[in-house]
Amino acid sequence: MVQQKQQAERVSGVSNVAYDLISVMNNKLEGIAALDVYKQDAQGNQEIQSLFDEFQQRAVEDVNRIKSLLVQQLGQ
Repeated sequence: MVQQKQQAERVSGVSNVAYDLISVMNNKLEGIAALDVYKQDAQGNQEIQSLFDEFQQRAVEDVNRIKSLLVQQLGQ
């Protein structure tokens, strides 16, 4: 498995760490989009909408942090 990752890194020019960050960011972005739907489903229940909004805000913060780290990784 390690050899496969190293070979993929050599062929693609993208480090495993950068790939992992991209994967996590993708999952966070999908979660952000899903939370929009969940907030709509919770219309009329301010407490639940607020909870989903908090989750979404944290996910946006996570994405911003991941973007910064990804820029560093891709610059190496």
